[in-house]
Amino acid sequence: MDTFPFNADRVSISGKADTAKKAVIGGIKPGEFTGDGGKTINISGQLLPTKIGGLTELQIADVMRSTGEVFPVMRGDGVRLGNYSIKSTSETHKELDRDGVGFVVTYRLALQQEPDETPHSLNLVSNLLSVFDIF
Repeated sequence: MDTFPFNADRVSISGKADTAKKAVIGGIKPGEFTGDGGKTINISGQLLPTKIGGLTELQIADVMRSTGEVFPVMRGDGVRLGNYSIKSTSETHKELDRDGVGFVVTYRLALQQEPDETPHSLNLVSNLLSVFDIF
């Protein structure tokens, strides 16, 4: 993720395993491993919209969330993490200017891992280029 103007200052990755619970008499329901439950990536950061921008990129991420777009995610060192979709977005505006936009905007994106065979969005390349301001 390019750090200008869409600054990310914290990333956390968590994974889970799926189990199926089965009813038994007189005890705790045992769980049977049914597979990898996927990973969740949480990305958070701070934007300074009046100084360097970033609200447009945040809006594009929210559109990707609302349309369910699936896209590949790669760490900065080139390691491919898999396909993800944006599960949730949140933003908090602080120190509002007279237009109601915060001088400081903190945000959080929660990405959910999708199966590798999930088809990618037709607009993937143009959306990613827009978010990360490559061209």
